[in-house]
Amino acid sequence: MNEQPFTSKQLFSLKKNTLEKRIDSYYRISGDADSTVQYLMALNIRERLGDAEFHLILQELVQHLFSQRKVTKIIKKFFFYFKHYFTSKEWKYLNLRVFPVRQYAEKAINAVRSRFSISNLFGAQDAQVE
Repeated sequence: MNEQPFTSKQLFSLKKNTLEKRIDSYYRISGDADSTVQYLMALNIRERLGDAEFHLILQELVQHLFSQRKVTKIIKKFFFYFKHYFTSKEWKYLNLRVFPVRQYAEKAINAVRSRFSISNLFGAQDAQVE
């Protein structure tokens, strides 16, 4: 069984520099992207609870995890909570990378809707009547 290197008390009480060093070294040693994303999510929550110094903590690590590592259920689950770590161009690319089927389905649905929109249907009937 995997022993977790951080307790919830540590994640919500240790100083920013200490957590940055420990989480970064944990990821470099273990390579466990899923647990690292969960720890980063806890720090994201800590920021939202009012600890402003945690804004964009470990930004390079977050960008690496979401853009370079294999897409897992954990990465998909917490993906939208890390939007502010990326530029809009990077976000569009990552959205396609993390949810490729969703993007394909949305494009297909929009194409079908545009072909069968109300104005197209009435325009085609008016042309046939004349």
